[in-house]
Amino acid sequence: MNNRYDDIINTQWPQPSLKEKMPLSDRAKIFMPFAALKGFEELIEKTAQSHNRTIKSSSGSETDD
Repeated sequence: MNNRYDDIINTQWPQPSLKEKMPLSDRAKIFMPFAALKGFEELIEKTAQSHNRTIKSSSGSETDD
């Protein structure tokens, strides 16, 4: 019985080259996180501080009866 994959079962696949591997320190740079939205975190922090000041100033003017 002929299997439809008989022609590739015993095929020799290319072996990886024997070149030097990239040093881990260089490899890590490839996967370092980056800021896709430059300045976004600073804007969020600035907005949060502004809201906190608004909340503090409005809560300080209220009186408890």
